[in-house]
Amino acid sequence: MRTQVIDKIKDLALTGYNVSVESPYDDSGNPLYIKDPKVFYIDHTQTVQEPLFLGLDGLNINNSTTSVTVYFTVDAKNVPANYETTINSLKGIKDTISFDGSVTRNCNVSTSYESDLMISEVEYNFTRIT
Repeated sequence: MRTQVIDKIKDLALTGYNVSVESPYDDSGNPLYIKDPKVFYIDHTQTVQEPLFLGLDGLNINNSTTSVTVYFTVDAKNVPANYETTINSLKGIKDTISFDGSVTRNCNVSTSYESDLMISEVEYNFTRIT
């Protein structure tokens, strides 16, 4: 799914931003997106399973949620004019990703600050029943 997200972001051709295929963290665990503003870093796919129904006969039904998070930073003092458009375009990706069997698709956006950088995280969540 990570590759699909990378391809979809590249297809958006967002002005002023670049897309990295590297992991968002270096070997020491330091975030690369802090060093490279206006570059999208896409984390590796994560999957979490939670029990939905546990049957007495050993039949277990689970919610399986697969997530991918996109990180990028911009100058907090001079936020690009196209920032909101960029966020809205990134949110729209959730509806274009092919993920068989998904019953829900969500996109959560959060921001935080470090020094003079605004860090944006866009998390895509796809849930299936397994």
